[in-house]
Amino acid sequence: TLFPYTTLFRSRTGTVDELKVHPYIRYNIANVIVAYRNQHGLFSTMEDLQKIMLITDEVYQKIIPYLSLSVPK
Repeated sequence: TLFPYTTLFRSRTGTVDELKVHPYIRYNIANVIVAYRNQHGLFSTMEDLQKIMLITDEVYQKIIPYLSLSVPK
């Protein structure tokens, strides 16, 4: 596989290239996550991702275990 499924992707700071490596996050979803974050600021909760129209409940449930709001030090 491209990465271990235990890897957490930082939805607060991840780039499109970092996010799209995940099998459930295609380029269009990675792009819209980053664009939404750039326009509205950092996500304060994981549920904020559900405000993005391309992220359906099904996609959200698949990706949420692999995302994190933590910011690298």
